[in-house]
Amino acid sequence: MKNTEESRREKMDGGELVIRSRFLTWLDNFWYHYKWHVIVVLFFLVIAVVGLVQCGTQNTDDAIVTFAGGYTLSGGEIEQISNVFSAIAPSKKDGEGKLSVGLNAYSIYTEEQLRALATDPDTKEYSPYAFQSAKQVNTNHIQNFSTYVETGSSAVWLVSEYVYQYQNLSQLSVPLEEMFEELPAGAYDAYAIRLADTKLYQYYDALRVLPEDTLILMPKSFALWGESSNPEKYEMFRQIYCAIVEFETP
Repeated sequence: MKNTEESRREKMDGGELVIRSRFLTWLDNFWYHYKWHVIVVLFFLVIAVVGLVQCGTQNTDDAIVTFAGGYTLSGGEIEQISNVFSAIAPSKKDGEGKLSVGLNAYSIYTEEQLRALATDPDTKEYSPYAFQSAKQVNTNHIQNFSTYVETGSSAVWLVSEYVYQYQNLSQLSVPLEEMFEELPAGAYDAYAIRLADTKLYQYYDALRVLPEDTLILMPKSFALWGESSNPEKYEMFRQIYCAIVEFETP
């Protein structure tokens, strides 16, 4: 017959096993039902952190092209796209090689895209919590982009149709007729060109990670502040913009 101490230990051990079993069962059920929600929230948290790091990083490139659209670029993709723009950029005035072109990126999604991201692709279950979390991050990105636009730091913009229309960017852009003798192929309207219709997009694989609805436009010069307020800098942006639009396959 077992003594009292042995019985007590068995009960304790059994109790611990029950507690662990319940916790693991709860954790397993939680992950099964909410794994996609957790993944979406973490995805947008990572985007937010990357955006903060990017804003706080000193950039030494000669010029910055800005992307704002429904895709989140990885660090490697940003580097590859920057290399493409640097490869076609004009030479520096001092003859010391080509201009180096960096890329500033803002991931900005439509509400429909956010709802799709908050829906489990396997179960088709929609998570309002994941959607609201993603929407808040998205709203912050829109506000950050709106602020950045006013700085005049970049004068070559790649934006989605949603961003173009939502931010009313045609009012800030140079008309195509002032840039080219004839309206370029792929013109979206009087101010923007569809990047996917350019030969540059079709030639370089690195650019094709950008959504097909991406538009390219050039903002007007800011008269009092920012890089684009400097006539020489603004001319540099104009040359980069034209190099993108008028690129010919080697």
